[in-house]
Amino acid sequence: MELQTPEQLQFISNVGHTIEGVLFAIVGLIALLQALGHAKWKGAQFTWPSLIVVAGVFLPAYILLQRGFDQIGVSWNLIINDPQQRQHIFMAMLLVIAGAAEIAVRAKTVQGRLWKFVAPGALLVIGVTLLFHTQYGTPEAVTEAMRKHHYQGASVMLVGIFRGADILWQKRNKWLAYPWIIALFITAALLITYREPWGAYRTQTPQMTELVTQVKRAFT
Repeated sequence: MELQTPEQLQFISNVGHTIEGVLFAIVGLIALLQALGHAKWKGAQFTWPSLIVVAGVFLPAYILLQRGFDQIGVSWNLIINDPQQRQHIFMAMLLVIAGAAEIAVRAKTVQGRLWKFVAPGALLVIGVTLLFHTQYGTPEAVTEAMRKHHYQGASVMLVGIFRGADILWQKRNKWLAYPWIIALFITAALLITYREPWGAYRTQTPQMTELVTQVKRAFT
């Protein structure tokens, strides 16, 4: 059984970051239009929260299907054995929770003010996770990838913080409807422009070597 080359893994990662970034940019655009008093079509209030759910569902589907339907078993074994992929799934679940909570609040399916803070809280946790996101490759590549993910994590945390502030004080300070959207655009730009550094996935760390061995053993 052949696993992907470093170049293939870099390409898959770059595409995944870009797609997530595009989805976030669309979310930000719709939220901005709503804040400006536009986007009043039927069900418009559910549009960007639904896209957050889509962003969350996309990530595990992309990881599972990246090798094709006939290799889902291999992909699943990599997910459950690889700390990096487990973090991806964890963050994806938080995105689904954030989007679903926003939908439930807007549909008045749930009552109570605390429900409004589920989404900002989930985004904060995602941001913290990105600060400690596992990376593979040469020492230089790991350092550069970690630095880029620190920027992403900080921007996502700002989205959560500013969104929480918007919920708390927006009635008294209308301008608070915009900072979280700006932070979301920054996050989207960081994701869209992200490229794995040269050397990513190129050096087999003991952890990565053991992971590959486990997966190969399971399918031989």
